[in-house]
Amino acid sequence: MAITSVVFTFWLTDQVAVRPGSVEDVPSRVTISGAEVYPPDSEIALVTVLVSQRLTIWERIGAEFESGVDIEPEQTFTGGGTRKELRRLNELRMETSQHTAVVVALEHLGYEIPRHASGVIVAEAIPGSPAATVLERGDVIVGIDGVPVAELKDLAEVLLARSAGETVVLDVEWYEDGPVESVTVELIASPDDADRTLIGVEARERVDIGDLPVEVDIDSGTIGGPSAGLALTLGIIDLMMPGELTNGRHVAATGTISFDGSVGAIGEVDQKAIAAERAGVDLLLVPTANLRNALDHVSGDMRVVGVDTLQEALAALAGN
Repeated sequence: MAITSVVFTFWLTDQVAVRPGSVEDVPSRVTISGAEVYPPDSEIALVTVLVSQRLTIWERIGAEFESGVDIEPEQTFTGGGTRKELRRLNELRMETSQHTAVVVALEHLGYEIPRHASGVIVAEAIPGSPAATVLERGDVIVGIDGVPVAELKDLAEVLLARSAGETVVLDVEWYEDGPVESVTVELIASPDDADRTLIGVEARERVDIGDLPVEVDIDSGTIGGPSAGLALTLGIIDLMMPGELTNGRHVAATGTISFDGSVGAIGEVDQKAIAAERAGVDLLLVPTANLRNALDHVSGDMRVVGVDTLQEALAALAGN
């Protein structure tokens, strides 16, 4: 028994624990230069989750008895890559999320920001996917099967008619402004939705934007990933508008944000809903695609509302 106990203490499994994280106010993390600010009394917050290192056998057993904890294969998050690669990818996702949130917020506030999308930049190829053998970070997809690609939706429209295992021909600029060449890539199924077909890359739009009329700096600390986009956008708007979007309530939001103001689905919404409820949040905004899952993990009085766009989020905040 002593030997078994020692083995269980040091033997690492290939699984991690996903726990509810924290609720972090957004406006306090934002610094604005070149415009009037109106710090709100009740700040809109983002929600995080905590992903552990690989569990020992004892830790794995203990996690089974923790409330609100999911146990998942580490590969779900790393895609077969290293933790260092995952951290860098999440940093890139957060940088993209911040940039998009600033532009969307300023445009909502009436600032004119000339911009146009001119391709889809590969942020990271999913390790082990066919795309990882031909695409690298910084490559720009400008066409698919002869269809020009300027925005992410251009890719999505073509992929709707394709299935995993089929191949497509991508027109790719090798790194930004490089020569355009064609490559063939086998498509894969989304790990979250078997009916959804993917190229196998994390991507963002290449958007040409001039100098912003207002300087907005966001201190995200160690928080990574794309799911804070909606909360960041709302927090910036709240900081730059008189009055308060929250109407005195404790409000949190989660969801990605795109340049057109659309709100995208995120992962680990169950842990985020639990974290929000534990923090005493009155209203949690989530992507509509995640609403059912979030509601399944809420047991108290916290109101959860699904939204598909920034305008729907603002309307939910304006309601009772």
